[in-house]
Amino acid sequence: MDTLLITGAQGFLGCRLARYYARTWKVVAVGHKEMDITSKTSVSQVFETYQPKVVVHCAAISNTGYSQEHPDESWQVNVMGSVHVALACKEIGCKLVYMSSDQVYNGNLEDFLLPESILVQPVSVYGKHKLEAERRVAEILPDAVGLRLTWMYDFPDSPLKNTGILLNLKNTYEQGRTLKASLKEHRAVTYVWEVVKNMEKTFTLSGGVYNYGSENTLTSYETYLQLARHINLPEPEQWILADKEFRRNLSMDISKIRGNGILFPDSTEPVQPFSL
Repeated sequence: MDTLLITGAQGFLGCRLARYYARTWKVVAVGHKEMDITSKTSVSQVFETYQPKVVVHCAAISNTGYSQEHPDESWQVNVMGSVHVALACKEIGCKLVYMSSDQVYNGNLEDFLLPESILVQPVSVYGKHKLEAERRVAEILPDAVGLRLTWMYDFPDSPLKNTGILLNLKNTYEQGRTLKASLKEHRAVTYVWEVVKNMEKTFTLSGGVYNYGSENTLTSYETYLQLARHINLPEPEQWILADKEFRRNLSMDISKIRGNGILFPDSTEPVQPFSL
């Protein structure tokens, strides 16, 4: 059985990948206690020990606000951590699939689905660091596959580490609060188990970056209302408020990944809960 090494294996995506692929791979699931990605030596030692055939690199500081407030730490983890993983993959000759983000598009103001080929000039620390990681990994390991992920979610009752839009909506309603969603923002959301189940198909992709997840042509306000209805939260129009000021477009064109046989439902298409 071939070895699949997953970094960030205690995180939202990593823990689900580790569970799902343990059925068909020898999974080595590492977190920061087992491997310090900011240390080239630590990463090299782990890779030399386990000799993985494929590495799925999920470890990151994914909190955009934290990255903004702690840019040096974000650089060490999100940029140099990816560099160290790419170098270790090159040393042992294994395939690398690493997680990037739709946040590389957070400086784009176009009003259409954004393809990978468009010029990106991210404005946040997190977006800039993810883009720099893409650039550096490509220089080290041209056949590495970078996945620009959308915001992901699981159903609120998941027993695993959980976050995302459905949990936010449920908590907002149950706590009697309101939240704002923009009439001028376009952003996709993706059911995390669709990402997980499609991941093995990325192992044979040609090197480069790919928009990876669901498409969405609706505004965030429309998206929030539809998702609230999908999980039967009453009268979402009463507590989801329209923000008329905030403008942003993170919605990605996924035709490149679709052309490689990797399919995702649209952001507001109802999905069935998945569990192992």
